[in-house]
Amino acid sequence: MDNMQYFQQFWQGRRRYLTVVVVIGVIILARLGVWQLDRHLQRMTNNQLTTSRMQMTALPLAQLVALPAGERDFRGVSAVGQYDPAHQILWRNRSYFGRTGFQILTPLQSDDGSVVLVNRGWVPYESVTAEWSTQFAPPTGLQAVIGVWRESQAASATVDEAPLENGWRAKWFFITIPAIQSQMPQTLVPGFIEVQPDGSAYDANQPIPIATTDMGMGSNLSYSIQWFGFAVILAVGYIVVVQRMR
Repeated sequence: MDNMQYFQQFWQGRRRYLTVVVVIGVIILARLGVWQLDRHLQRMTNNQLTTSRMQMTALPLAQLVALPAGERDFRGVSAVGQYDPAHQILWRNRSYFGRTGFQILTPLQSDDGSVVLVNRGWVPYESVTAEWSTQFAPPTGLQAVIGVWRESQAASATVDEAPLENGWRAKWFFITIPAIQSQMPQTLVPGFIEVQPDGSAYDANQPIPIATTDMGMGSNLSYSIQWFGFAVILAVGYIVVVQRMR
C-alpha cells in the first residue's frame, strides 16, 4: 500500500466524519497539554523569581514601598515601630501542618509615620474566641520587625467577606489593603509584612510565624503529560482500529 492509499482509508465513506472528529479531539487534547505545560513553566519562573528576591538584603519599609509594585513582592523588608493591638484582623482558612486556623495581622506604626500590617503568625481555629485580640496581644513598646513583603491581594468575585459588625470586620479571606483600609483609622501602605520564624520558642499566647515559601511545582507538568498521552492514545488507537477493519 502506497502512502496515498494508506491515507485514503481514513477518508472513505462515512469514516471521514469519524476521522475529522478524531483529529479535532487530538488537537484539543494536545492544546490542553500545551496549556498545562505553559502553566508549569510560568510557575517555575515565578518560583525562581520568588527565591531570588527572598535572598536579597532586606530593605527598610520606606525604601521598599518606593519601588515599583512589580519589584516588591517577596522582597525582604524591615520596619521599626509600635504595634496597634486595637485594630488587629484575622486571615481566615490558614493551615499549619494540616491544622486549620487563622493568621493574625497587626498594624505597626513605624518610626517614619507609615502604618503597615504585619502578619505575626498562625493560631489554631479553636483558640480564636471573643477575646482573641487580648489573648494574642502583640508585644508592647518599640519593635524591630524583619520579614517578607507581600503585595495586597485581589478580592475574589466568588467569595464574599463576612458582613461588618458595628463598622468593623475582624475576619478576612483576602488581605485586600484598599478594603481593609476602609475600616482603619490610619493610612496603610499598599501591602503587608510576613514575619518569618527564627527558631525561637513561642508560647501559647503568641501566634506561630509561618515561613514564606514559593508555591511549589504543583501538578501542571503531570497534567500536561497526561493530556499529551491521551492525544497519542486517541490517534494511535484510531489508526489501529481502522487497520483492523480493512
